[in-house]
Amino acid sequence: MNYGRFAAMILASTVIMFGLMYLNTYALEHVFYSETRTYMALLMGGVMAVVMMAFMMGMYPSRTVNLGIMIGGAVVAVVTLFLVRSQITVQDASYMRAMIPHHSIAVMTSTRAQFSDARVSGLAEGIALAQQKEIAEMRALIADLEAGRSVETAYTDPAPQVGNLQAALSNTLLSTLDPMPLSREQAAEILAQTADCTFRYTRAADPVLYTTALDGPGAMQLNGVLVPLSSTEPGKWAADGLNMSVEYLPGPNLRANARLNFSLSQGPEAAFLGFWDC
Repeated sequence: MNYGRFAAMILASTVIMFGLMYLNTYALEHVFYSETRTYMALLMGGVMAVVMMAFMMGMYPSRTVNLGIMIGGAVVAVVTLFLVRSQITVQDASYMRAMIPHHSIAVMTSTRAQFSDARVSGLAEGIALAQQKEIAEMRALIADLEAGRSVETAYTDPAPQVGNLQAALSNTLLSTLDPMPLSREQAAEILAQTADCTFRYTRAADPVLYTTALDGPGAMQLNGVLVPLSSTEPGKWAADGLNMSVEYLPGPNLRANARLNFSLSQGPEAAFLGFWDC
């Protein structure tokens, strides 16, 4: 047997395993290069080299080379396992590029699994909504970091205080408030005319913003409340205490065509990359 053929087999298998790890993502726009997945593929490739050589050692002539391959595979496995577990090379953008496909798996399973228990169904729906929102937010943060826009501090909620149940129920953490999906029927409760423009976190999700036009009134849902929006200028809307705006992204982009900016007057602000149809 030829050692070059063995090396090609291990290399091809490693590359294929890396690609297969993306097949359970929910949407194409959620496929990002991930350092962690690269390390996992190399880890599996190293282990595969050791296991295959252990079973096929009699087919290769040099015991020294065979032993070297097994030691090399073990070293690759140990090093990549350390890199996966320590995350020592993973930073802001690379962290989010790894998390987006990971979150996407949760969206895929939560929206397509078959449920018989209402509690599990409700839990899955909440997971899917949260993950899609976070994916859209991470995509916007990646774009900011790639453009050199970063911040050292961000809004945080006040520290917990001693109180009772009523105080807890009436307390709203501003950092948790984000635009939530709403149906066309819900938007119609606010808008007097048909909503022709929508912004979605993903192509298949319900919109988080409905407007009658680029400069027309809009509707959104925040913390379970349907909120009417007034247009302040084309692409910008406001309500008492909050502002929203949509801007098209330059150039062709399969992952998103627009950016939704959302801010509360009391401090929190966020941005999401998604799909604007108007």
